[in-house]
Amino acid sequence: MTNEKITLPRLTCPFPEKISPYANKVHEHTLKWVKDYKLVTEEKAYERLRLSKFGRLAARAYPDAALDRLEIISDWNTWLFVIDDQCDESGLGKLPEQLSALHNRCLEILSGHHPEFEDLPLIHALHDIYNRLKPISSQAWMLRFAKSASEYFEATFWESQNRFFGRWPDTDSYILMRPFSGGLYTDIELIEIAEEINIPCIARAHPRLTELANLTNNVVCWSNDIISLAKEKAHGDMHNMVMVMQHELNISLQESLNLVKKLIDAQIQQFQAHEKQLPEFPESSSHDIHKYVAVLRSWMRGNLDWAYESGRYSTSQDAEEPSIKSACLEFDR
Repeated sequence: MTNEKITLPRLTCPFPEKISPYANKVHEHTLKWVKDYKLVTEEKAYERLRLSKFGRLAARAYPDAALDRLEIISDWNTWLFVIDDQCDESGLGKLPEQLSALHNRCLEILSGHHPEFEDLPLIHALHDIYNRLKPISSQAWMLRFAKSASEYFEATFWESQNRFFGRWPDTDSYILMRPFSGGLYTDIELIEIAEEINIPCIARAHPRLTELANLTNNVVCWSNDIISLAKEKAHGDMHNMVMVMQHELNISLQESLNLVKKLIDAQIQQFQAHEKQLPEFPESSSHDIHKYVAVLRSWMRGNLDWAYESGRYSTSQDAEEPSIKSACLEFDR
């Protein structure tokens, strides 16, 4: 066995950095919300969550959102990260049947069911999010949000089956499923809530606008695959674009990292080109469309800015000083 030393490529994004003036308030709110709903109970886990600064991710992705809406979005994204961590650390992500049961209960909550006393804290916390979203959204929007959540659950179930059977996904399958397993389509639905806008179906379904959403999803998720490589390696998880391409193409980890970086840059360039080709939508305010696309840009840039200030993916010994900007990592091979 030999050690392979790699250098994570520096990820960049051409869009301007933005952050909500409520960033710190949202961060503190979500930490209190996590404690109130007992989503983490061990002090070490809570400290890791504090250093992850999930509230600041929401503040960067939706920099113009009102405080109450930003708090809901921050709580939702933190909920997604918590369930992801529980899948990794409790082994739930390798147990398809148990994971499916949890997902089904989550979908019941998102369909308006009330939690039972004995339900997991995750379920009670999800019900709180549902109750806060319902008064500020339409029934049609709630159904779309539940559908996006359902697709996230299906994709993570697919991942759990792969882990259970020791089955590597091929690159095409991984690229197809990654936008759903990242949960970002739920966040794209939340743009209308954050910005208090309405994007009618004829605009949402337009190929140019859907392509912008897809490109955003790829940029965010593939960037996270580079940034979280050490975390996935540590958990023995193959669901990472870098590792999938290395496995399929039989190349070094560094070569795969560099290749994924080039693919991300190409997706950003395509986004810029498609944005210039957006048509007018008579059924929708051009102002609303502009705000929608602006949040897509903020997601791509804000995700990187957050990752470089967050302790979630730190490779240093001190998570207060994340070092993923130019990390050198060693892996057994």
